[in-house]
Amino acid sequence: MLEVTFHMPRLYTLNDAWAAWLSGEKFPVAIAGDSTVDGFGTDNSIQHLTAERRDNQDPNAFPRLLEAHLRKATGNSILRIYNAGHTGMYIKWALDNFEREWGHTSVYADVKMVGIGYGINDRLIYSSAKAYRAGFKQDVIEMVERFYEKGIQPFLLTTQAVVEPGVHSDFTRFYPLRTGESVNSIANEVKREIAGSYSLELIDVNKYTELFLQHSSYSLLQLIPDGLHLGNLGHIYEAGLLFAHFCPRTVWAGGKCQLDFSSQKAVTSVPSDKLTLAYPPTRGFKVFANYTKHDKQDIKIMDFWVFNNAKRPLSLTAYKSEVNSLTYVKINGEARTLSSLETNLGLHDLGLIHLEVYTGDCDKVDFKGFVLE
Repeated sequence: MLEVTFHMPRLYTLNDAWAAWLSGEKFPVAIAGDSTVDGFGTDNSIQHLTAERRDNQDPNAFPRLLEAHLRKATGNSILRIYNAGHTGMYIKWALDNFEREWGHTSVYADVKMVGIGYGINDRLIYSSAKAYRAGFKQDVIEMVERFYEKGIQPFLLTTQAVVEPGVHSDFTRFYPLRTGESVNSIANEVKREIAGSYSLELIDVNKYTELFLQHSSYSLLQLIPDGLHLGNLGHIYEAGLLFAHFCPRTVWAGGKCQLDFSSQKAVTSVPSDKLTLAYPPTRGFKVFANYTKHDKQDIKIMDFWVFNNAKRPLSLTAYKSEVNSLTYVKINGEARTLSSLETNLGLHDLGLIHLEVYTGDCDKVDFKGFVLE
């Protein structure tokens, strides 16, 4: 069995990707895995068949949705997230087809980073936990080292959570390890160990998708009707989850939090000298914008990306200083009027929330901030 023989310095990090995208570079990143990456289970999914050499751009699979979020956040229309998922496949297949997938004639030939997300189908080729661990560990190590040989930076993804607490009645004779627990206890633990040994970045997709299945407001029939493949809602959540790991501006909201001009993750067009430092604080806000500008152009004055990581939907409230100002907000692109000094903007489920604040067609810049609770 292959063992870790060296400690490679990272070629790139997730933050390198973010900085490159902000600079207008394509900096391609691929997500490699099985049907849970490919998009099987989403509406009109386009399965990436094993014999194909094509750039899978399934519109409802999370790699494509992630790309759209990142392009919006960076203003970069050429950055790429490749969907290198193959329905029904496992990591041994990926190694057998490594050159076809990642060689100079591949559609992914210019990739700089690859997230390795196999592990679910791999449990089907082993009859014992010990064999599963040994075989999968050897395969992940080999894939990591082969990516390094090509000058590609690997990072690891734990597997998407599933609803398989026990082996399905039809599979008890043939697939004794076909449970979610076996994947998490073996494949995901192997990835955590290898991430430590090789100093690889790891995104714990299993942990967060389990929280989503358990604590979102949606039923499991809406999220994962076959117990294995997430549908559209689940892929939307996963895209937001990966975005939150790439984008250092993301506010992770595990409960009540305040989003205002003092936040280190706020993006604003308001000059610092135009802000009011309140003494004493007004309605809990120590700083706010309330001034007259020289035109009546509708401009964006605040931008936040928030990931609701609480175990419940969170209520969103927006605050401003003057009732008659035309300030409005966009929540995930949907415009909402701020009709009063304090406007409740409803409950927002687990996952990514994009908040933007605009002046409206007036000369008044008026906004305090948001509270999520």
